Amino acid sequence: MTDTLNQTWRFIESIERSKDAAAVERCLLNIAAPHGFSALFAGFVPTEPAPPREIKSRILFQRLPSEWTSRYLDQGYVFRDPIVHRLQRDRTPFDWDDAYESCPSKDDVELIQGEASEFGLRAGHVVPVSMLDGRFAAVSFGGSGASINPEGRAILSFAASYAVGNFLHYRDTRRRLLGQVTPREFDCLLWAAEGKTDWEISLILGISKSTVVKHLLSAREKLGAVTKGHAIAIALRSKLIR
Repeated sequence: MTDTLNQTWRFIESIERSKDAAAVERCLLNIAAPHGFSALFAGFVPTEPAPPREIKSRILFQRLPSEWTSRYLDQGYVFRDPIVHRLQRDRTPFDWDDAYESCPSKDDVELIQGEASEFGLRAGHVVPVSMLDGRFAAVSFGGSGASINPEGRAILSFAASYAVGNFLHYRDTRRRLLGQVTPREFDCLLWAAEGKTDWEISLILGISKSTVVKHLLSAREKLGAVTKGHAIAIALRSKLIR
């Protein structure tokens, strides 16, 4: 129990420290690797046909062989994928084999299962993630020799849900804050976080010290901060600056 708890806290801390999608992917693969998984794909589940550009915009995390990713997206396999079919009617965790067995189109099973196997993706486990705002995503773990028991499924369910929720929270918060702060205000805040004085920032950016002060004051107000230090803390916590 203690080892599992420690593993959980280490995972949470690693996710909290993650600065981008690539870092989150590494965290998820680290916790999935002991169960034989070496690849993952996560994104919002499509409910109706859409152009490739829109499908790509739904992707959250992606650690797959590049050739398989290109083929999958370019050929529009998403709407023939038994895993996607299963997700559209079942929002409980399942193995890839479950999706293959329940898919009514054997041609689709032969296509997706066969071609994925060419890239070492022979077995996998899927964790659907439903959010309070109605959005629906899923994390799919895959590998060549995956073997997962009930404890492993519970671990991956927690890890996937936490990683997706945390990533979306910070991504959406960062987008909202970036939409409020102007590029110059952002630059001043970024250099202030590096420990530069108002005068040093003015030299770096080629503007007057009074303009720097004005930009930092405006950024502070937009972020709801009471001091410059508080504004920097909010920006760091929300990963507005890194």
